[in-house]
Amino acid sequence: MSATLGPAAATALTEATATAATSQTTATVTVNTVEALATIPAMLIGANTAIYDGLLTHPTTADLPSAAGVNYLRHPGGSHSDVYHWQTHTAENGAYIGPANTFDAFVTTARSAGAQPIITANYGSGTPQEAAAWVRYANTTQGYGVTYWEIGNEVFGNGHYGSSWEYDTHADKSPRAYRTAVLDFISAMKAADPTIKVGIALTTPGQWPDGVAGPGDTARST
Repeated sequence: MSATLGPAAATALTEATATAATSQTTATVTVNTVEALATIPAMLIGANTAIYDGLLTHPTTADLPSAAGVNYLRHPGGSHSDVYHWQTHTAENGAYIGPANTFDAFVTTARSAGAQPIITANYGSGTPQEAAAWVRYANTTQGYGVTYWEIGNEVFGNGHYGSSWEYDTHADKSPRAYRTAVLDFISAMKAADPTIKVGIALTTPGQWPDGVAGPGDTARST
């Protein structure tokens, strides 16, 4: 279907178009491709390798992070980290886990991709002993030489600050409780292998829940 504008409508449309064209602002953008402001560390180029991904162990999967220049692969990936028990390959809350996505299979994929693993120990429903056993299995039993570990995923989302998406069975969900538990985790994990590096879950300044006061807190989080 077509429609024809009358003379008055056509004139009004022409004037509106002309007005819009003359009111546009011209800007010049210059990009200096020679000067480097900063260098992105290789460790910042990584990816989550979710334990529920049905293609995680597919023969061609390892080619993708390698082609993209990904240097680190994080396992079990995201919130599943806080429900996953690596020894039984099960999830605390019944969350789906790819049957073939065992820890050993993941390491095979990481090695094929030429990437280093970053393993997130289960803080939400796990124990320091479970994490230490993982370190021992990975680096002593299997000799994988996994250097980078972390304790929990987005622990600040366990409900202490209102929003609750991260599984956490601890009665005390405050940052103080996490701090105390972290020391136990690190002590047990480094007893299994003192050469590992262990990280913790934090947010960057200005990001939620920075500035939010949780129940029982005497100050807002920073």
